Amino acid sequence: MNIQVSELALAKMKWLIWQEQSTAPLVFRVISLTSGCGAPTFALEMTEPTPAFHTKRIDGVLFAWLPQDAKWMDGLVIDLNRENGKFSIYHPHPSFMSSCPFE
Repeated sequence: MNIQVSELALAKMKWLIWQEQSTAPLVFRVISLTSGCGAPTFALEMTEPTPAFHTKRIDGVLFAWLPQDAKWMDGLVIDLNRENGKFSIYHPHPSFMSSCPFE
């Protein structure tokens, strides 16, 4: 699974995990959000892992997603916007959803 995460995004994620000071392990869950019939947009949430998640560790940060979202993870790019401090999550070559009822 090829997920690209910038060093700046990883640094902020490590800081956010450290800020939580949780005794339970935490992961950054990637959530695909569909918009119409196009490619999904994505969100991140920091949460405790569950057995249902697929995971990948990148430079000490654990990422998780549900099995049905695996098709969107390969090639995903996560960066940090230097202007507003928010994460940028996108797929440069997404596969589009099939069976669109709007076409």
